[in-house]
Amino acid sequence: MFCPEWLIGCSAAYTAKGFLYSESSINGFARKFFKGLSEKYEDVYFEEISEIAEGILQFLSEIEAGEEAVTYIDQYIYKRIYFQNNGSERKLSGLFASPTNAEKKKDYNVNSSIKIFRATVFGIRNDTMPKAPPGWNISELNGNDNLDWYIELVEKPVDVLDNF
Repeated sequence: MFCPEWLIGCSAAYTAKGFLYSESSINGFARKFFKGLSEKYEDVYFEEISEIAEGILQFLSEIEAGEEAVTYIDQYIYKRIYFQNNGSERKLSGLFASPTNAEKKKDYNVNSSIKIFRATVFGIRNDTMPKAPPGWNISELNGNDNLDWYIELVEKPVDVLDNF
């Protein structure tokens, strides 16, 4: 059973953001997410998370995002958590279904995940995407049984040995 695309996208975005904010390597953050996601899903590769994160950073450089880079990443994460690709709200809790349930087939790849990030940033810049409230953080979702494990993964520090 495979990881939902939106979780891979968020993990890559957190990898890019972590790289911008810390002295850890992209691979260190990618390995952290790889280890956490691999506990729940099949065929998760740190190389994919790392490549998507690099694509995110390259795109932000191309558009000369500068200080706005982290804002775009945060807005992307917010949008991916709360909304599906078709724009409808994602149900974050439910009795029978969870947004973190494994998918029957792998529905993402590096290029498609980067395209979704790019499209989201263009939507944010054109005010066609919902925006996160100022200061929004994923920890605000604590207590959501479907996402608590992912919040713990996001907040977990990078293992020093993963940087190599």
